[in-house]
Amino acid sequence: MRFVCDVMLGRLAKYLRILGFDAVYARDEAALEYYGRGADDPIFLTRRTKVTRFANAVRIRSESAREQLKEISGLIRSSLEPESVFNRCIECNTELTEVDKTEVESRVPEFVYHQYARFKQCPSCKRVYWEGSHGAGMVEILKEILA
Repeated sequence: MRFVCDVMLGRLAKYLRILGFDAVYARDEAALEYYGRGADDPIFLTRRTKVTRFANAVRIRSESAREQLKEISGLIRSSLEPESVFNRCIECNTELTEVDKTEVESRVPEFVYHQYARFKQCPSCKRVYWEGSHGAGMVEILKEILA
């Protein structure tokens, strides 16, 4: 399942990525056109009141990203895969890869390096990820969506 979030839904795009979904954040009209033409027929998420040119468009009413997730929970619930959670870069949407701890030692805080054994990295932008305290928060959000 692929989503295209318009310029008003950047935080929602990040939440969807954390949940393992392919979620493009289209910051301008050209990006909307580019991603809206794909053969994969993405679901267009927007807060705009007039949505006409996209076949699969969903209007989001809430301003809060967490509430926005609740709005589309029926849409995403059946496609949520627990093994995909925390497997996408929240910045560039690329799937993360596991990396050896020693490869990221100089790029993470010292206490993080000693506290955690598993790290992931974005092959595109090289950001490093580990399961920190935000993991518990996402578990709560998952419970809300799956309820």
